[in-house]
Amino acid sequence: MRSEAKRQWDKENKSYYSMYLMKSNDMDIITYLDTVKQNGGSVQGAIKEALRYFLAHSGNNIYTNIAQESKTAPNKEEPSQD
Repeated sequence: MRSEAKRQWDKENKSYYSMYLMKSNDMDIITYLDTVKQNGGSVQGAIKEALRYFLAHSGNNIYTNIAQESKTAPNKEEPSQD
């Protein structure tokens, strides 16, 4: 049984996502995840690793985009030179 403090901590610090995979379309993913599980690996860890790899190698990397935006954004702390 989880304590109220643990429930509150989970609510503030975690997000939950779930998905269904279609055997007709996603059998490659299902096979890979089944293999990970059979070999004693973490399915959650494999999914996280794949997502981080994708983010690191795509143009849609949120962390890269944020860093680039902060470099090009005007500094709002300083008064304008107008």
